[in-house]
Amino acid sequence: MFSIQHIIWLVICAVGIFFASRWMLSKHIPLEKLLTVACILAAISEMIKIFANIQMVPAADGTAMHMFMEWRHLPFHLCSIQIFLIFYVRFAESKRNREAILAFMYPTCIIGAFFALLLPSIFTNGITPAQAFTHPIGYQFFIYHSMLIILGIYIARSGEVELTFKHFWSTLAIFYAFGLISLYLNSAFAYPTYAGTTLLSVENTPNFFFTFRTPINLALTEIWQWYVYIAIIAVLAFLLIGAFYLPFRKKR
Repeated sequence: MFSIQHIIWLVICAVGIFFASRWMLSKHIPLEKLLTVACILAAISEMIKIFANIQMVPAADGTAMHMFMEWRHLPFHLCSIQIFLIFYVRFAESKRNREAILAFMYPTCIIGAFFALLLPSIFTNGITPAQAFTHPIGYQFFIYHSMLIILGIYIARSGEVELTFKHFWSTLAIFYAFGLISLYLNSAFAYPTYAGTTLLSVENTPNFFFTFRTPINLALTEIWQWYVYIAIIAVLAFLLIGAFYLPFRKKR
């Protein structure tokens, strides 16, 4: 994190986001065309991630080999669920539902991708900083998240989506709903150890939406600390999403 390779990638992403957004706005590129490109890039990105992370692992008795991808790579984080949303808004027929999802994507694509670029998980649970320009995951990670920021900016600036302040509430509701669902997913994909019916320990808990562990590895050792952490996430979401919708506060 903040190695020389990371900083170089941040500069490349910032320049790319600036010029790509400026060019598309000057050319008035149709949002539908951008979504088509985003669908293609998202699909390529996910395929790279799958083939770079899938492993052949032996069975416990050693008699067979199985293909496996660690659960942390499943597309249930804020940025990875955008893949499904991109495809939905590109092909959805319901104007009302499409508008609500685009309104959700506007701030969450930018916020989620910004923090992902700032605190890249690939350097702690994937590749080393020295591999940032030699491993395909480096390109997949930084290009995909840059694309999300460009898409979020263009949703707001293209003039094709009628964003109003009411979308702040729907966006917040969808975000909280995803956060609640992540609690179920994080527990469902964990490895619990029982003695009879007594839960003894839990191993390899995923951390979708960062609702079980902090993104900066700050240990939570008491349940009250986790409650405070969840409250902080909820308040930050309220403030950050609210800040993105302040320019639309006069539109009801």
